[in-house]
Amino acid sequence: MALLRPSVILARCDICRLPFDPVFGGICPQCGKLLCSTHLFGNPLVKLAAYMGFQKPCVECRAKNRGKPGGPS
Repeated sequence: MALLRPSVILARCDICRLPFDPVFGGICPQCGKLLCSTHLFGNPLVKLAAYMGFQKPCVECRAKNRGKPGGPS
């Protein structure tokens, strides 16, 4: 069945440069980098929120926002 085959196309993460299946990663809505699952989500709760439809920035963008005054905690 064609739907259950793994992807033939592999992308490279902009941070770690490792190839990954694009189904499991994505593009950060804030910085626009193509990232693997580890660098895009960081932890399972953020990944769950993304699957539910919330757009969360990547791990780097969240760290930068946390350091700014008036940014999310």
